[in-house]
Amino acid sequence: MPWQTAPSLIIIGGAFNVAAGLMWGAQRLGFGEDKAVCQDEFKFAMGNRDKAVAEYKDLLKKSAASSS
Repeated sequence: MPWQTAPSLIIIGGAFNVAAGLMWGAQRLGFGEDKAVCQDEFKFAMGNRDKAVAEYKDLLKKSAASSS
């Protein structure tokens, strides 16, 4: 008798795993990186700041290379 519930539990467990995999894949395709878990506004702002600083640093390197 207990084995009669196994197929339904396997289907439900599989559906949860497939849903999680699809959400991960959509995040990865949409943004090109994994979703940051437990990221607050400060970490988000610091990430944006770091990207801007890196872009500015590259711009300075390019302008220094072209002027010399």
